[in-house]
Amino acid sequence: MPASTPRPQVMALLFDTDFNRPSGTRTFRHLDGRPFTEEGQALADDATLEEFQAAGAHVHNPEAGAEAAAASRLLAELLFKYVVQHHEALVPFMTDEDLIEYDRLATIIAADADGFLPHED
Repeated sequence: MPASTPRPQVMALLFDTDFNRPSGTRTFRHLDGRPFTEEGQALADDATLEEFQAAGAHVHNPEAGAEAAAASRLLAELLFKYVVQHHEALVPFMTDEDLIEYDRLATIIAADADGFLPHED
């Protein structure tokens, strides 16, 4: 689905929005602190994700969060397959506490690490 064109009236309102709202409230305020009118609040509530992003607002995007979590897991898996074989190279850089934690976690992961180890063909 193609991105919709931002609506000028919504963009004008969003550019004059203080996005640092008190937690637990959905009421927007203007940059000068005035609360939105009912009409302004309705317009802001109707704004699209693209319009908020075009106005420079950080919008929680669950899809991006899931993608970041998956990327984090895949990165850890990628690094782990090298660390398993060359963990001694890390030891000089690790604190005693980190080394203990590394050994603890490696023991847990090693039980299910077949995917991380090189396969003999």
